[in-house]
Amino acid sequence: MKFADPGRSAGKVWGEAVRAQSDVPSPLGVIGNGREIGLPAREGDNLVTRLAYDVGMARSDQLKALLRSHKEGDEQSFRTAAEEIIQDAKKRRHDLLAKELEAILDEPVRTRRPAKVATLRPLPVGRDETPLLNVRNSTKSLHDVVLAKETTDVVVGLLDEQRSRTALHAYGLEPRRSILFSGPSGTGKSATAEALGGELGWPVAHVQLASVVSSYLGETAKNLAQIFSFLESGSYVLLFDEFDMLARDRNERGDHGELKRVVSALLQLIETTTNDSIIIATTNHANLLDSALWRRFDEVIPFALPSEAQRAELLSRRLSVVRSDVDTDSVSPRLDGFSHAEVESVALDSIRLMVRNLDRSVSDEHISYAIERMEERRRTILNSNSLE
Repeated sequence: MKFADPGRSAGKVWGEAVRAQSDVPSPLGVIGNGREIGLPAREGDNLVTRLAYDVGMARSDQLKALLRSHKEGDEQSFRTAAEEIIQDAKKRRHDLLAKELEAILDEPVRTRRPAKVATLRPLPVGRDETPLLNVRNSTKSLHDVVLAKETTDVVVGLLDEQRSRTALHAYGLEPRRSILFSGPSGTGKSATAEALGGELGWPVAHVQLASVVSSYLGETAKNLAQIFSFLESGSYVLLFDEFDMLARDRNERGDHGELKRVVSALLQLIETTTNDSIIIATTNHANLLDSALWRRFDEVIPFALPSEAQRAELLSRRLSVVRSDVDTDSVSPRLDGFSHAEVESVALDSIRLMVRNLDRSVSDEHISYAIERMEERRRTILNSNSLE
């Protein structure tokens, strides 16, 4: 059986079936019309009632597997259990019910239902009562980021592992949960973390380093402990941007001991955390990280500047929201050395110019202007860095 959308949420499939039926408070016990499991279905029964009775769901192991995988967010196990139920329906010649169930599973997802961040417990705060985290729902997906195939394959593997947690547990394995994204600035590291959150339907908890790092002795380690404790309240993508600011090499000159304590605390927290959340750290300066940290990450993913083909693809996607007369393949070589963020800026600046000029489409002139502005900006930043 094929599914139209591999990223379709197990909870959405089950939730749609249950919410659509007004008299089904629960798929267990007494369901609809006050009848119990095992009694024959009657005309007028809703979909879930017939799923429980007409098919003979009867097989408590199937029902338990379905609900357990839904609760754990395990897509692979959920689909396996759903397929078994559908096959049972077909064997019992309940063709209409089987078709209805298949239609629910195969129906494309138009919108991803985000987690309700408003229902979370209070955010951890620092000594001055400022939040240590910025928690928000992500609307990004992997379609929104343009990465090298090798990088995309690893990221897709991480998603598949999260959706197959139960199967991995059967072999005594855990999904990879601590990931280091390393590469130049603007190459899509944070955007990829947001996409992971969007694909999984998990909130992204962005660590506020300015609030976490404290001048008070021992306060930074305490703040980190609060953050990891907060992860026990649900499943999150915990994002440490510019991780090198927090986890520098403990052998650095000038350290008075606090840095060693912070890195040691961080190592222990990453190693001992047992919740389902994914921990992602990003760095533009991998050489500054403490060497012991590298071994604590389950996966290290390198990010590089986009290739010519990737630049053309990124430009094309960003210009797709308006009319465009631009041949992105011919423009891409002019963007050699540009990061993903800089290519996006070129696209957005060209659209802004089109709007300002009241033009109907983005032209080569708009793109040329945007490229010149970006090159000027790059020169300014380079000169500024050379003066430091």
